This record gives sequence, C-alpha cells and structure tokens, in this order.
Amino acid sequence: MRMNNRILLASVGLALALVPRLPAQGNTAELFGGYTYAHVNPEVPLANQNANGWVGSAGGYFAKWFGAGAEISAVFGDIPAPSGVSSPSLHFKEYSYLAGPQFRFLDKARVQSAAKILLGGVFGQVNLDTHTSPAAVQALASAGYGGFNQTKFAMLVAVPVDVTVSKLIAVRVEPGLYVTDFSKQKQSNFRFSVGPVFRFGGAH
Repeated sequence: MRMNNRILLASVGLALALVPRLPAQGNTAELFGGYTYAHVNPEVPLANQNANGWVGSAGGYFAKWFGAGAEISAVFGDIPAPSGVSSPSLHFKEYSYLAGPQFRFLDKARVQSAAKILLGGVFGQVNLDTHTSPAAVQALASAGYGGFNQTKFAMLVAVPVDVTVSKLIAVRVEPGLYVTDFSKQKQSNFRFSVGPVFRFGGAH
C-alpha cells in the first residue's frame, strides 16, 4: 500500500514541477485506450498474480478543472496450481465498469494531469482447465482452489498524466489504486495503464 501511494505522489509531483513553464491547453473532451497491468486475484485469499489486459475510457470537462469520466477494462492472468497437485494453472479474468468525477489540476500545452475517483462494479471469474482430472479438481478444492464467479463493487483512484504529441493526440501514463470487494474482503491493488489519448475542444 505504501509503495502504491508513493507512485501516485511521485506522478503528481512530476506534473506540478512542469507548471511554471508551459501555457494552457484546455481540452474539453477526451478518449483513451490502451494497455493495462494489475496485480490482482479475484479468488481470495490466494496470492495475487500479474494480470495484463486493456482499458478504454471517455471523459469530459464541464469547467476548466472539473469533469467526469467512465471506463471499461479487462485483465487476464493465471493462478499456479498448489505444490503437489498435478493440474494446469487456473485462468482468471476481471472485467470492470467504472464512472465518476475527475479534477484537473494541471492544464498546460505539453502536459496535463488530473485526479479521478471512479466507482462501479467488477466481474471476476476463475476457471479450471477443461482437461483437469476429477482427482485434481478435488485436490484443488481441498487446497482452496476452485471455480469462482462473482460481480462485486470496485473503485479506482488514479492520476493520469498526459504528454502532448500533437494538437489532438497525447500519450497517457496512469498509475492508480484499484479496490475490489470479492468474497466480502477488500482488496487494494496497484494498477497501471498506458496508451494514446485523443483530445477534443479547447485551445490549440
């Protein structure tokens, strides 16, 4: 948790360091899509695993500093079978759908940044390989591994930092704290996204 907070604070600090030398940009709408990484596992209390996937979002600003956005994302990964159990890894996936306010605190020609708090839901699923033997299925269940399927609350607190490429395109890096609630247990995990942003409106 401390490392996640340090990453978020470092991103904010980097963005604020650029404020004095850059003129305003002021776009009013944006579309973002790209790669996302998360360190998650929907089947708690098993150890978290590296997960990779995609994210897409849309946002708009009603005023210079205040707006709202929504996103959908998906990550996929594998849970290794426990020691002593002859079984393929378990495949898991998480699909999230989130929306909420965003607060732009940096609005310059070369760099923009905001803080956003998105709330919504997440669907998590863990599947056994179709070739897993009945004996292996029983051994996995005894070790706390098994099929899993839940839709629960999710939240993302993130700081997107956009670096301008042209008038309409920027590259976004977005560290964030990703919170889920599978099996009535709160999970707070690191998530990172990167990809192009298409911007509309404002001064160019």
